[in-house]
Amino acid sequence: MDNEKIAFCTTCMNRMSHLQQTLEKNIQDNYLPDLVEFVVLDYNSQDGLDKWIYNNMKKYIDEEILVYYKTTEPAHYLRSHSRNMAFRLADATILCNLDADNFLGKGFAAFMLEEFSKRDDIFYTNNYSFNDTFGRVCVRTGDFMAIRGYNEALKSYGYEDNDFLNRLALSGLKPMSFQNPEFYHYVSHPDADRVSDEYMAKNLYKMYISYLNPYTSKILLLYKDYIAEQYTLVANWHLYSFDNMTYSTIYDSYLNEKIRTVIDDDIIKGTWRRNKNVLLIQENDNRYSISEEASSIDLKGLPFYQIEDEDLIAKIFMLLTSAINFNEVWKQMQANTVINPEGFGKGLVYKNFDLSNKIILT
Repeated sequence: MDNEKIAFCTTCMNRMSHLQQTLEKNIQDNYLPDLVEFVVLDYNSQDGLDKWIYNNMKKYIDEEILVYYKTTEPAHYLRSHSRNMAFRLADATILCNLDADNFLGKGFAAFMLEEFSKRDDIFYTNNYSFNDTFGRVCVRTGDFMAIRGYNEALKSYGYEDNDFLNRLALSGLKPMSFQNPEFYHYVSHPDADRVSDEYMAKNLYKMYISYLNPYTSKILLLYKDYIAEQYTLVANWHLYSFDNMTYSTIYDSYLNEKIRTVIDDDIIKGTWRRNKNVLLIQENDNRYSISEEASSIDLKGLPFYQIEDEDLIAKIFMLLTSAINFNEVWKQMQANTVINPEGFGKGLVYKNFDLSNKIILT
């Protein structure tokens, strides 16, 4: 098709250090004026991202190859919502999600433009290697709108990409993958960076774990807002199966291996409060009193151990939130739920540092 234009959309909440390494390099490696647009959505970052963009990247804004938007509304990072906002703000026929830690590689934009010029029934992602480029997906704007964007019912880390790609495939589009090793570079970083600005991690007060057997664990979370939650994580595929359902599984290696970490439906929610050095937990009709200083506690005869290592906490959060999102998708599929029935990517943004240039996405 003629007059094609591709927009690389990056959402960022407190990941300035990654953009400092990738953004200008990506622009320079894919500098095609009038054919390429880079959209950066500052999702209420508190790390000075706006100042860095203004002081170091304004020349690209002036050249109209970079567009900077900022929203001050979100308290926590919402992957699906932020990506939907960025995609809706882009002015292009082809949209590409580009995580802040990704290097596109020289010539990636030209390659995508050429591929999409050949046919209009495709979308592109990586080669399903599940490294840090897995979230990079290129899709036509019309196809993105047709499937109603990323699923905003998925609030945390994990599986939102799989769900998005599966719905694109189910809509009749042909999945394609880029193979050039030049397109697979990224910034390595701790797992904690992936979840640090999401509600669970940002509001965590204490985390405890109980090991029931080699494939089942219970996770107790106490939040700073005095909410308590208890989840049962199960590494066993037979609990949730897509058998006898028309569903694409090419984007989920766990599906192909017939095993995935899932959550039991019996999620226990409650509250807690502090009384001197004692934590008082209320879960339904059960009340527990535990020492705040204890590294292990007993709940209904089950030993729970406090997790304090930041890397381990991040890994547990990644498993847990991916399982929560997977469970939500499963429930939506069973109920044949419409994705984002009230709309998607809504919010207020300001464009290119101009506070009078206010855009309301409804």
